[in-house]
Amino acid sequence: MRTTTLSFSIIAACLFVAPTHVYSLQISSEQRESIDLTLYNQDLGLVRETRKLPKLTTGQSVTLEDVSEQLQVESLRIDNAGKILEQNLNTNLLNQRNLLHHFIGKELQLARLNPVSGKEIISQVQLLNFDGSRALIKRNNRFESIPLNNNWRFIFPSLPAQLLSKPSLNFRTSGTTRTQNARISYLTSGLNWGMDYVMTLNKAGNQVTLDGLASLTNRTGTDFQGAKVSLVAGDLNNPGARHAVALQEDFSNYAMARSAAPKSVARENIGDFHLFSLPRKVDLLNGQVKQVSFLTAKQIPVSRSYDYEFLVYPTLERNQHRVKPNLTLKLVNDMASNLGLPLPAGKIRTFSPDSSGQLQFMGGSSIGHTGKGDEVEVKQGKAFDISIHRKQTHFSTIFNGYKVAQELKISNSRSTPAKLVLTANFPLKWEMKNSNLEYKKVLGGSAQWEITVPANGEQKLTFQVTMEKR
Repeated sequence: MRTTTLSFSIIAACLFVAPTHVYSLQISSEQRESIDLTLYNQDLGLVRETRKLPKLTTGQSVTLEDVSEQLQVESLRIDNAGKILEQNLNTNLLNQRNLLHHFIGKELQLARLNPVSGKEIISQVQLLNFDGSRALIKRNNRFESIPLNNNWRFIFPSLPAQLLSKPSLNFRTSGTTRTQNARISYLTSGLNWGMDYVMTLNKAGNQVTLDGLASLTNRTGTDFQGAKVSLVAGDLNNPGARHAVALQEDFSNYAMARSAAPKSVARENIGDFHLFSLPRKVDLLNGQVKQVSFLTAKQIPVSRSYDYEFLVYPTLERNQHRVKPNLTLKLVNDMASNLGLPLPAGKIRTFSPDSSGQLQFMGGSSIGHTGKGDEVEVKQGKAFDISIHRKQTHFSTIFNGYKVAQELKISNSRSTPAKLVLTANFPLKWEMKNSNLEYKKVLGGSAQWEITVPANGEQKLTFQVTMEKR
């Protein structure tokens, strides 16, 4: 009887302390109630989500699965989950490199496939070390270096508990009194967005349709399903960054409040930056680049200009230059041009119809962030039907410098006139002595001419300058 009483006492004591045992609670993305993402142009994103948590005991350990493996821990904030006592980001993921590193100095099996016989031989070895392509082992008191390839493979006796199949966030709390939705927010690298524009010219070449697609990128190591997405346009500092670093949705029925404005996503100003909100939730999966419709604007007036920039040397130059000017399409970002909204930086590709109506690629370039009222310049490449022949016609030294004269012949084989901007740069302080065409001084001390070359015609520019010695 005494033994029975003692055993009962031990069991009772164990039952008494059992309720105070604190277990680790696993919370996956299945308990996610909502997810909001704000993407920036600088490999940066803000994740805000809510997850349903049961009542938590004092000292409760909670593991949140399906978080970004590039989470910036210093930006992490957890609310409505009791007082947070500690928090940890676990990114020690289960992969071959981490698994091999865990078994350094330990016994495991090595399997080798004989490519001739097709048989596999298994032996017991000790892993001493490894690098990217080879491993050093000990077998039968001999040391060997083996390649890590398809003919050799290690067989691991177990999986280390500290290696995770996916990144997770662990925190310990003082406890809660009831079931509630915890709010989690953090900054992370691996999220990014950028703009891709398609500009389509009409047959006359004087108007374009501008379609903008926002490209959303997810390299965080986790999926974000059913996310409400906002996009911030602008260059902002991120002191916590560790490093700087398709499915097309149809949003064509969504329009801004003013009917004169182009169709686009909702937008608002936040300080000196612009916030755009997508009207529908999206699934942004890891490793995915998703494109969503951002704006559509039609009948935008566009002008065509040609420019050529050259340096006038204070030396005798016998070479003659035959060049093609740069072709640029210009449009104004205002309401009068059927635009008038902030245009985020991105790449613009231009297409033009041929005689059969088929669209052909006509070049393109990148633009920076463009505010309302600013001019947009899209460089297309080199003009085909306009040629410039430039040569030095005079060079001499004078008491305090040099005298240089140049001649430029511009020919236009187009059936329409061409507006050409010529810019001359000078390495020394200069003074224009004469020019057959009107010019102006521009920023940087250059001389600039705006010349209209008639259709199937020619225009000539001659000028003479003096440059002072340094």
